[in-house]
Amino acid sequence: MQSGDSPVRAAIAPVAWPDPGGGLALPPWPGTAPAAAPLLVLLDRRKPQVKALVAPLGDLLDPGDRQRLRQLRRQEDGERFLLGRGALRWLLGGWLGCDPAGLVLGVGPHGKPELLPQGALGKRRGELPPRFNVSHSGDLILLGFHPQRPVGVDVEQRRPVPEWEAIADRFLSTGESERIRTLAEERRGAAFLAAWCRLEAGHKATGVGLFAGAPADGRTREVPDLWPLTLPDGYVGAAALA
Repeated sequence: MQSGDSPVRAAIAPVAWPDPGGGLALPPWPGTAPAAAPLLVLLDRRKPQVKALVAPLGDLLDPGDRQRLRQLRRQEDGERFLLGRGALRWLLGGWLGCDPAGLVLGVGPHGKPELLPQGALGKRRGELPPRFNVSHSGDLILLGFHPQRPVGVDVEQRRPVPEWEAIADRFLSTGESERIRTLAEERRGAAFLAAWCRLEAGHKATGVGLFAGAPADGRTREVPDLWPLTLPDGYVGAAALA
């Protein structure tokens, strides 16, 4: 799959969490219909109500989470991981009626986190576990959820990418690369990052890596649904459902 091959929907504005007053109310769970858009939740480390969650969300991490946290040497990397993992546990636990610290999170074939049945599903036999994905960049942590379909999210802080043309020629579709080149020079970097987010979100939703070739059985890879995101100034992002 290359960026530019998938249908792009209207932009989604993620739900900011927690609310400005620091309340930890759960956002409404997305509709159960397969066509329902993903629920997107955004944490901004610059917000006081998010800073205040570092300690309580850190208490929810399991031993594996804590070991991974210790391996992150930069404070900002550790804080992003802690907030993302802790918020993921808090929200899933609230929606499922389970102890957030007791959820068992595993890793899929391409490093994508997933909820293992022995965690929450003992109380919900016959139901698929919620699908989710996490991305972070700069001060933002983005979480995506869907009750049935695999979801992928990606967020990027806007920054110069001097080598964007070489990357675009390798990973984006020819049409997408040419479209970016037709833009005014000062707009190309942001347009490339937006296209990259769509590419990453789509790959994360479908569960294939950037370097995956064609399926061994000769079938065409599934094309995910894509949504651009409305984010704070200085950031671009996308969400996808497979």
